[in-house]
Amino acid sequence: MCVTTDHEDLLHPHLSRETQELLDPHHHRASVHLGDQLVIDPDQVLANVAMAMERLDLDIDTPVTIEEDVATLDELVAVVDHLDKGPALVAHTLNTAARVMNARYPADLVHRPLPRDCDLRRLFHADIDERSQDVARMVFNRRLADEVDVQDAEIRNDLDGLTPHQRIEVFMAVFFLYGTKIGALQNRTGIR
Repeated sequence: MCVTTDHEDLLHPHLSRETQELLDPHHHRASVHLGDQLVIDPDQVLANVAMAMERLDLDIDTPVTIEEDVATLDELVAVVDHLDKGPALVAHTLNTAARVMNARYPADLVHRPLPRDCDLRRLFHADIDERSQDVARMVFNRRLADEVDVQDAEIRNDLDGLTPHQRIEVFMAVFFLYGTKIGALQNRTGIR
């Protein structure tokens, strides 16, 4: 599979529906397959992350899945492995989590770290590597304790030595830790 972010060759009059959706700045489509080539818009993947996280905060019971609402596995592999944007994806997810929670919930609750026993494998029967989960919990807690956005370079150091699969797991774990924290915050504050 060849991955590209170049959309110039797509500008012709007979575009498929999927291609038109990819080129539409108001549509959530982040990629399109053109033969053996995957054309991807990594910025749209990041926008989809933010939209899903905001939706989850507005209604914790809303069904949100990464595959359907954020990015397909092909898109995640392209972003993390082929384009080497795993650190940007994780940093964006962490910064979005902090932004959403800080805007709505008391700071002392937001900044409180997730405990070591917050285990996604136990809570959700998530099939996740222990190291990936530990890295996700560490960066999640560190970001919530800090007042400023985390930078891609910081996350790159945290992801160093992880396989592309583990880096995707870290992103997914951060996303699910966010959902867990949102649920706890809503229960604690009486929103839910």
